[in-house]
Amino acid sequence: MSVNLKSLGIVIDLATRKRDEAGTMVAAAMRDLGQAKRQLQQLTDYAEDGEMKWHARAAEGVSVALMQHQRAFAEKIQQAVDFQGNVILQKEAALEATRRHLQEKEKELATLKKVAERTRFAQQMAEHKRSQKQTDEMAMSMLAYQRRQNEQESLT
Repeated sequence: MSVNLKSLGIVIDLATRKRDEAGTMVAAAMRDLGQAKRQLQQLTDYAEDGEMKWHARAAEGVSVALMQHQRAFAEKIQQAVDFQGNVILQKEAALEATRRHLQEKEKELATLKKVAERTRFAQQMAEHKRSQKQTDEMAMSMLAYQRRQNEQESLT
């Protein structure tokens, strides 16, 4: 089976583009994860700030209704924090999946480059053998010609 280097070059270019796209996907997944973590930090900071303000205010005395309202609000914030924690887990899983995809594309590209390298080498060796064969044949022809010349000179 003969491999056409031009066709292989096209396949390598396509594999390179797919690898680059996979790299872009990894970068996007990393940005998404970073954004999700920043949002969690903002929620956590907001909850802590609210808790500190609430404790300061509660020390002065508050109504039962206000206390219930604060407790419900704190629960909602905790639900948001928990939800964001789950979002982060999903984003981490998505990042890991895109990293595996990128590794697959890098491996495919490396394999194609290795095939191209071996094909080029095989073609160079075949060309070298053809060239060597032509040189050997030319040398044999010249030797045969010289022998005929020598034989003719010795006959005359």
